[in-house]
Amino acid sequence: MSNFDLNALSGINAMSQGMGVISNNLANSQTIGFKTSRAEFADLFSGAQNSPGNGVRVNGIVQDFTQGTISSTGRELDLAIDGEGFFILSDQTGKYNNLYTRNGSFKVEKDGFLTDQNGNVLQGFNQVPELSTELNPVFSTALQGINLGQLSNTPKATDFMTYNINLNGGADTNTSIVGDPINQAVVGGDTNYPNIQALFRNEYTGFPDYVYPKTIHDSLGGEHSLLSNFFSNGVVSQVDSLIDANGNAVVAGNGVKYSSWLVQYTINDQTGQPSATLVSPETGPEDLLGQVYELRFDTDGRYIGTFTPTIDGGTAVSYTNDTPFDLTQLDDPVQWTRLNDLPSLNFVLNNSGATDPLGNVSNTTPNLTQILVDFKDMTQFDSSYVLRGVTQNGFRVGDLVGLTINTSGIIEARYSNGRNLAVAQLALGNFNDLNALEKLGGQMYAESFNSGPVQISAAGGGTVGSIRAGSLEFSNVDVASELIKMIQLQRTYQASAQVISTSQELTRTILNL
Repeated sequence: MSNFDLNALSGINAMSQGMGVISNNLANSQTIGFKTSRAEFADLFSGAQNSPGNGVRVNGIVQDFTQGTISSTGRELDLAIDGEGFFILSDQTGKYNNLYTRNGSFKVEKDGFLTDQNGNVLQGFNQVPELSTELNPVFSTALQGINLGQLSNTPKATDFMTYNINLNGGADTNTSIVGDPINQAVVGGDTNYPNIQALFRNEYTGFPDYVYPKTIHDSLGGEHSLLSNFFSNGVVSQVDSLIDANGNAVVAGNGVKYSSWLVQYTINDQTGQPSATLVSPETGPEDLLGQVYELRFDTDGRYIGTFTPTIDGGTAVSYTNDTPFDLTQLDDPVQWTRLNDLPSLNFVLNNSGATDPLGNVSNTTPNLTQILVDFKDMTQFDSSYVLRGVTQNGFRVGDLVGLTINTSGIIEARYSNGRNLAVAQLALGNFNDLNALEKLGGQMYAESFNSGPVQISAAGGGTVGSIRAGSLEFSNVDVASELIKMIQLQRTYQASAQVISTSQELTRTILNL
């Protein structure tokens, strides 16, 4: 076989391989995440300076990793990478540490893992519950499989509430304190001693001016209705009153005037019946049903603090101020006492039928829930009652009903109890030499020695792109361009075949001489 026959044959072989690359591109023009390839040709080493050459060969097949068209699908688990990078998947066969792909079609399998259609688990950074809050999630730095099945939204008891309500400053006072005030005075000049304002019983009568119900939760996820009753207590003045040795009044100041409101809490269970926690004296404080708190507002209608009466269950309460007061012609110290009504404990029978002398409730273990209430946004302007918001941080158990994934790859789970929780963040990988990756088929790649180690970062950070949820990246194959390349290869193939045909004609001519 002559040299030009060999050259022509190499051309036919090279063009055949090139046609194979083009046909593969056209066949995958609709494949999600597919990257087009092209055949690059090189001449064969010819040796001598005047040698006509030894033909052509395929020098390599190079992939084009430019981004394909991103199209919306509306499916929440369809993800596309807008920019560089690959989704990271664990290899279920165990042959490779991780697999890498641009195909973002995922699903939730039976155990709750996010996987591709072949069962390889999507990798990311899971939330660290011990360091996270609902508003500020903290994600781990270790790469882990994302498992939504572990994210059962366990219940949380209410332990914090905020009130943002305007109480009508012009409302009539509908409450009164049981008991007559007893005004006291102190002999002497302008002193810092507190004077006694009143001796009264801690009971209030009347009907609420404003009522607001709010659902709260216990530690088991049970729902209860917290009924907040607001009572207007009118304008209260706190004035220091003094008299001198002759019994004449001495004015120490104008005092402070403020508007006072009372808020009463009642907790109802799911049946609508009031509920309270009864605890024996040995085990802790008693949670009183209908506890009353006093809210105070300044003359500008701004909240200035709370007054909270507290007692220990089963304990007789008295408060004695033994600060000496100098009265006219008397030098004996004066003591005063504030009285409170205490709830009583009923005696119960023990298992033998005898009376339990301590009056304890059988088999009770205290599991009290303390709720911190924030009133700082409360106001009392001369306008109608305005509910700007009442919040509480408890919730019942919830089932996973959906997912939302933002551009940073943060997966937010939506639960049936109305909560949204950031549970994980997607990780993306990138490489220095993409064409050195090992091709595994199925739009999958594996790390190789020549590709360099994977560079892992959260979506939107480092050298990787952002996430577009509800979309897929389709093939970057340009069909028109591939058809043009095919025509060019066809002509080269035909020309090489014509060389062989011409060579045969020349050979026959020589033989016929």
